[in-house]
Amino acid sequence: MSFNHIVIQNILRDKWTYVSYFLSSMFSIIIFFLFSVIVFHPSLKSLDPDSTLGISLMLASLLVYLFSFIYITYSIKAFLRKKTKTLGIFMITGASMKQVRKLVFRENLLIGMLAIMAAIVLGLVITPLFLMGAKVVLKAETFSMYMPLEAISLTIGLFLILFIVISKVVTTFINKEASIQLLKSDTVIEKSIRPHYVLLATSSMMTAFLAYLLKIEHAIVASLGVLFYFLFFVSILCTIYLVIAQGLRLFLKMFEKSSAYFRHTNMLLASNLNAKMKSHANMLFLITILLSGVFLCTSILFSSYYNVKKDSEENYPYSFQYIADPNAEDSMVKADLDYLQSKLAAVKANKYFIEFKSNEDQRLSYMALSDYNLLQQQEISLSENEFIAVAGNQGVAPITNNASDRYIKSLKLAKINEQNLLSTGFQQTYFIVPDQIYQSIDYPIYKTFIYELDNWTAHTELANTITNDIPSLPGERYVTSKIDLYVTEMFIKSVMFFIGSMLSLIFLSAAMSILYFYLQTTLLQEKEKYIGIRKLGLSKKELASVITKELAILIFVPFAIAILLLFTTLLAIRTMVSTAFLQVSIASSCCFFVLFLISYLFIRKSYFKRLVS
Repeated sequence: MSFNHIVIQNILRDKWTYVSYFLSSMFSIIIFFLFSVIVFHPSLKSLDPDSTLGISLMLASLLVYLFSFIYITYSIKAFLRKKTKTLGIFMITGASMKQVRKLVFRENLLIGMLAIMAAIVLGLVITPLFLMGAKVVLKAETFSMYMPLEAISLTIGLFLILFIVISKVVTTFINKEASIQLLKSDTVIEKSIRPHYVLLATSSMMTAFLAYLLKIEHAIVASLGVLFYFLFFVSILCTIYLVIAQGLRLFLKMFEKSSAYFRHTNMLLASNLNAKMKSHANMLFLITILLSGVFLCTSILFSSYYNVKKDSEENYPYSFQYIADPNAEDSMVKADLDYLQSKLAAVKANKYFIEFKSNEDQRLSYMALSDYNLLQQQEISLSENEFIAVAGNQGVAPITNNASDRYIKSLKLAKINEQNLLSTGFQQTYFIVPDQIYQSIDYPIYKTFIYELDNWTAHTELANTITNDIPSLPGERYVTSKIDLYVTEMFIKSVMFFIGSMLSLIFLSAAMSILYFYLQTTLLQEKEKYIGIRKLGLSKKELASVITKELAILIFVPFAIAILLLFTTLLAIRTMVSTAFLQVSIASSCCFFVLFLISYLFIRKSYFKRLVS
């Protein structure tokens, strides 16, 4: 019998141990492969790598690869714990540590190579459908099928390196003493969780304090920068783990003292949870973190669509805005306006003409009250010694200090308008003054022509044509369109939604795979235990009741904690998010609950069937 034959037979004899590892690895590779198919698509050959789409796709591919690295490492270490009994047998029969490590290395490398090949084949099968979906989501004109040789080469190369490195590194943790000791693993009792209530309180207070500093935008946050967010993230993780671990311990202590403890099979359930308290707490923590990431990302990605129109209007208030520079030739301006008039003749558009004078050195502008009223569609009156300060940048308060301004230093501030008046960033601040004062101001005049369309989001092709035919030319004309901005922002949100959705699928798959593998690694031990208990009179129905409750805790407790974290976050930032965010969060939570319920029913049926077989 050759060494490779031993490797293959060892895998086949314990094939169920590798199912979760194989499927999860394959799924991660498929996601990376599909991202690579998009990145190397011929339609994106001219894509700027520094553009939003280029950076987003490459970053997503990196995140998928990084997550695969972490998850596969976790899986292999879990397999080693499961295989220690087998490894101990090999050592007792005379195998050296070098041979054992070689065996484990080849096993994992073989599984990895099979996962890569299966992922490539399955990926090629679903690539046409994936490209069709990407075309719809990204609103691309062409996204036809092609032979993704670059994506195949990159996927095979990177993941082959990943499996070689992980398999080589992880096998160094195998030691003879531990493996032989774990030959007796069925008699080893797992250590229970110790009470750490002081640590829990300290961690909770630290997390709350850091969250408070973040909310009030304290100077400490700015001074520490990335370090603050890292500490905040670590603090959150520590708090969540301690809440789960100490909460599980406290719950079992209280449950054992309640009258429900002696009803039906509750005593056996509590005994199971106590015996595996630490491993259960670790599993609950892992699944909770994965689900929290999925819920938050999904809610943010979906709700981002609802704010695109509002954000576009706040940055570029008008459908089309044409500003003629004081140095622009009249003939060019007339030709541009005639072109605009001809293009907009077929649609219903309101036209406005205003002007403003600009201190070009400081980018401070002055506008007559009559023109301001025309834009605001209201009648605002000012006395001869008053002015209004209006923002020129979205999200930046207008300048109100007029002490050094030679034209309005004697005027009194009557009102502040923090909504930018024209396209954001063109000027810092607009001072609205009475018409007679405006006439006395000696600065260059910028003539502004504004067109506002009804149902403006429906005219994306028209906006694209106009902005392409008469682009902004510094020193001559400045052309902006909220329609064009809306299309750009929707595209960016679509890209982020596309990327986030794929990552969410990975995290969900990982959560279910981790749970499935956890159950598989303890299956033999649990099977032997329940065989002994059934000899004492435990029926299949009673066994099913215990399994049902235990699996429900492992699946729905993390789900409930993740939902609680989601809505706690929403409550904390309620002033920063729209009602759409809350609606999307509730809808997505319901969808995930249905998905988890289906997964729970499937895992319970499969696990119970193997347990009693």
